[in-house]
Amino acid sequence: MALVVQRSFDDLGTPLSDVTFVVLDVETTGGSPESACLTEVAAARYRGGELLATYRTFVRPDTRIPPYITALTGISDAMVSDAPPVGEMLASFLEFLGGAVVVGHNVRFDLSFINHALTATGRPRLTNATVDTLALARRLVRDMVPNCKLGTLASSLRLEHQPCHRALDDVLATGDLLHALLERAGTFGIVGLEELLNLPKLVGHPQADKLRLTTRLPHRPGVYWFCDAAGNVLYVGKATDLQSRVRSYFSGDSRHKIGQLLRQLDAVHHHVCPGPLTAAVLEGRLIRAWAPPFNRQGKVRRNLPGTPESKPKRSRRRRGDPTIDQLEGDPAVLLGPLAERLTSLSLHQRYEDAGRVRDEAERLRHLLTRHRRVESLRRVGRIELVIDGEGLVTLDRGLLIETASLFGPEGSTVATTDPAFTLSADGHENERLIVAQWLKAHPEKVRVVKVEGGEGLAMPADRIPRLTELCRSAPPIGGPSAP
Repeated sequence: MALVVQRSFDDLGTPLSDVTFVVLDVETTGGSPESACLTEVAAARYRGGELLATYRTFVRPDTRIPPYITALTGISDAMVSDAPPVGEMLASFLEFLGGAVVVGHNVRFDLSFINHALTATGRPRLTNATVDTLALARRLVRDMVPNCKLGTLASSLRLEHQPCHRALDDVLATGDLLHALLERAGTFGIVGLEELLNLPKLVGHPQADKLRLTTRLPHRPGVYWFCDAAGNVLYVGKATDLQSRVRSYFSGDSRHKIGQLLRQLDAVHHHVCPGPLTAAVLEGRLIRAWAPPFNRQGKVRRNLPGTPESKPKRSRRRRGDPTIDQLEGDPAVLLGPLAERLTSLSLHQRYEDAGRVRDEAERLRHLLTRHRRVESLRRVGRIELVIDGEGLVTLDRGLLIETASLFGPEGSTVATTDPAFTLSADGHENERLIVAQWLKAHPEKVRVVKVEGGEGLAMPADRIPRLTELCRSAPPIGGPSAP
């Protein structure tokens, strides 16, 4: 019997309506912060599409302003003669900025001057998240405009404010552009900050047209599966945020199999779950029932030897696999002979053979650990747990007690009458292992509220001795240390 284990971790995104953006623009005496100085800094704070406040100040540079810069910006030496020096300006600017997301058109240029000034005055560089409207425009509206210069975009998109190489005017034009681009990004279902930050990669993906398949996925925990045009299930996964997880396949993952999967993708289905444990359980059931081709072979593991529900196989049992009595007996009885063998081989400097014995011992110890975790759940009887973000979950002999709130029709794109949603008789050990490993990995999220019947939480896996404890006198596998 196959044991299916698959892990993935996802974080909930921040809705764009809750994000504070600070649009930034600077005017300078030249093109490089190493040889030029700030002359003007402006910013505007936005939240939920509303302009909340503006910031603008001249900055007194350490050098004279070149005539061609004055001709371009209109800023003269006389205008900045009484302005605060950069150190004084930074204090008020940092207070205005706070922890907001920094926005700019070619924002790297503006931030290079700000960060150079911060470093020069003994302050740390900015660590705020950044959004570049130039990069967004190149992905979202490049086919609509002659070029992506701020002035061209403002004119072509008929923005309210037009740039004129003065910091505040350029800031307001960039703010208008930001919100125009956010509106267009909404057609791709971009509603969270993390999605916005990844948008240049998302829209530039070879399969970007398939992003439309993700727009109706909720920002909730659950299970998703990809299907091809014939309706065949290609891949099953779980997520704490379904839309963010599925969209992540379109950004940053360059693995060949991902590209192949997305090329075959024709539909995305999902089922909402109360939380991560039920999602992990349902994922295991679906992988087991459907055996999707893109679910990695490494996630399918053999059953524990000697477990009650395992079916006998005609093939010869692997040498070294323990019996059920050995798994439940004293671990030292099973591992002790291997420890003695390892010690002997090491003392005779047969390090290659010793390495093989060590690997076999670690494999058996892994089997012992896994068996004991599963058996602890199977023997405990009925147990009620409160899990953070999931609520009350009931296990009976290590198996999830199903209710309408767990695997009901809410939020699903298919009916859960599909037999794949139901635990099959030969899937008990697989599900117990999934539950046991999830509980082991997330003890801080779990609180036991009730235990009924059974033998209690017996056979603790953490009492299995390590091989090094059984053969402390053996030298290192690699041989004596070199002088």
